[in-house]
Amino acid sequence: MKITQRAVIRWFIAQVHWAVPSNLSYFMEGRCDGKRYRKYSSELAEMLKVKDREIRLKKIRNQDGRHAYTLDAKALPTFGFNHDVCLRDVVGKFLNSRGPAEVTFAKPADARILRYSIELDNGHMDDSQLEEKLRKHYLDSEGQVIFIMRHREFPHLEARRLKKVFDISARVFPTKPNKVLGACYHQYLEDGIFYNRRGQQR
Repeated sequence: MKITQRAVIRWFIAQVHWAVPSNLSYFMEGRCDGKRYRKYSSELAEMLKVKDREIRLKKIRNQDGRHAYTLDAKALPTFGFNHDVCLRDVVGKFLNSRGPAEVTFAKPADARILRYSIELDNGHMDDSQLEEKLRKHYLDSEGQVIFIMRHREFPHLEARRLKKVFDISARVFPTKPNKVLGACYHQYLEDGIFYNRRGQQR
């Protein structure tokens, strides 16, 4: 039996609890532009009209009037909404390039897929806080940590922040150059490539 595009979209939304058109575009096609954004906006709107309640999407809003699409989520965040949309863009891109896998949002990571813990970093933590986070949550953990560095206003600062995380990881994990991987947010959405602290693609 052929799996329909809508079934794939519903699977993704179930994994990430709610989604917006850009999330789906990165998941389905690995990229997002104006044309693709409009395409998935239209598709999501149509999926609100499906007669079967079990598979019909719902539209939910937060206090700021932002909206997203869900199968069963009850609430949409107001604080951190932009962060959560960008995190889902990253998850969508990850799954597009690596294939379907279960997604969880269990702490301490922002998201976890397979053996990877994903941290979407907006640059709010200082060096000591970053080091504490790595030591406290990942020193004895299995798998790898992926830091995605995002700067909303000045994307050119993302590389500097990523270097800082790699420098700290060298202190925390001196013999594990692949324990912490990373990428700049905007670049990752373009090419889907992670790097270790030696600059090697992973």
